[in-house]
Amino acid sequence: MSKLKYIFLAACLLSFTACEKFLEKTPQGVVSSDQFFADEKNLDLAVDRIYGTLSWREYTIGRQFFSTHEMGGEDFVGSSNNGIGTTLNTFQSFTYDPSQGFLQQYWDRTYANLNFCNQVTDRTPAMKNRELAEKAEAQAKFFRAYYHFELVNVFGQAPLRDHVPTSSSEYDIPKSSEEALYTLIISDLEYAIAHLPTKSEWGTAGNGRITKGTAQGLLAKVYLFRQDYAKAQQYANDVITSGQYSLFNDYRQLFHPSNLYSSENMMPGGYLFTSTIWSGRWYNPYLQYQGVSGEFGDGVLYPAQALVDSYEAGDPRKDATILFKGDKVEGWTSKDANTAKDGTVHFPSNTNIANKKVIWPKSYWNNGEFSFQNVNPMFLRYADVLLIYAEASNELGQSGNALTVLEQIRYRARGNKTFAEAGVLPEITTTDKAELREKIWHERHIELALEGHRWFDLVRYNKVVPGYTANLLKNVYNRTAFDYNRHSKFPIPLNMITSSQGILTQSDAWK
Repeated sequence: MSKLKYIFLAACLLSFTACEKFLEKTPQGVVSSDQFFADEKNLDLAVDRIYGTLSWREYTIGRQFFSTHEMGGEDFVGSSNNGIGTTLNTFQSFTYDPSQGFLQQYWDRTYANLNFCNQVTDRTPAMKNRELAEKAEAQAKFFRAYYHFELVNVFGQAPLRDHVPTSSSEYDIPKSSEEALYTLIISDLEYAIAHLPTKSEWGTAGNGRITKGTAQGLLAKVYLFRQDYAKAQQYANDVITSGQYSLFNDYRQLFHPSNLYSSENMMPGGYLFTSTIWSGRWYNPYLQYQGVSGEFGDGVLYPAQALVDSYEAGDPRKDATILFKGDKVEGWTSKDANTAKDGTVHFPSNTNIANKKVIWPKSYWNNGEFSFQNVNPMFLRYADVLLIYAEASNELGQSGNALTVLEQIRYRARGNKTFAEAGVLPEITTTDKAELREKIWHERHIELALEGHRWFDLVRYNKVVPGYTANLLKNVYNRTAFDYNRHSKFPIPLNMITSSQGILTQSDAWK
């Protein structure tokens, strides 16, 4: 019975208007959302639905993720032999416009996800079981902050949704300022920090749950993006000194399908294959869009040579991140007639490299299918928090603190060896703020490569060092169409403008 209720809830709450209009009448035999939440035990099911937003078929793991989080940077390139890849390349050439469908899909999914959050936060204040209610509210507010933070990075100004619409007059609302969005984001994360269990308090039964440390880590990132370095350092340090998280001891194995809940993973986005759902949902686009065309996966996009060229000589993370032509995949038998059947992968003519972070021996491919692997995109991990701490410390003039944590990252990258032992990745020693800033930014680029951080980082770098990103894209990578004032934020989808009856207006840079 509870499963049926959950299925109904997921369907009913999918959109603001559909749910509200549907609930104007109560069909016989159908449980309304008010009836559903009347049983407080169902609250956990509603919270579970929020977690499901991270691994939904399209949002964050498909084309919406790549188009808004990566393609503006230099780490991926869309395949010229694939229609979706060609479309993704319009985000790299900055030739997209407000009618672009991927932006509409991103908008729709993000606001649907916010609605799932608000379905919980609207009801928890009145619930009698305060322990249950506060824990649920803390999780919902964390995700509400996360998705609003996404919106402010993707669109800048955007409608703020902090409750479920109570009348049709709230279906269309105007944009809120970035400051208003950040005020809600910070408030929600502060509540989450105050009420979420730590990782150890959750225990193994809470694997995959966000924690007090997750909220602290995200708030550190929020303050870093706002250039409030003192608070960014403070919240990052809270994570570091808590002892709840640590760097996983092997960079390559960090991404292994069996390490979905490692000591480093602070915000799991786990995709666990199941054949109990409709078969059309078995394929995970995060995997399906990658792989190697003609062999496994669709090869919609590949790592770019610019990323390969960014690695320092001998950096082991390059071979842990990039599958090169000639490399083998254990258990794989090439589909190409002229390629050896010993695990060798046949690459198409338009690339010689692939994202190795998602490529594992075939024994880990559920049902023998590459796109059915268990995979855990890490939307926040401990290395990210260390790098936030390093950057904030450097900007505060505390280069010693920055160098200490920076060496922790590079020590792990060397295979838990010093430079003297490994002979690669020299220890960084400069205390010059500008030079160290460049070193830290480079370390972020390499350590977090292909994980969805690059574009947002490039946008904020231009605020720290005016002209930095424009120079990189236009003069180094020949992206001549790039205009920071216009392209640092995406346009509001055209359909949202035209359907709002003048309430929602386009961003100034896109008018």
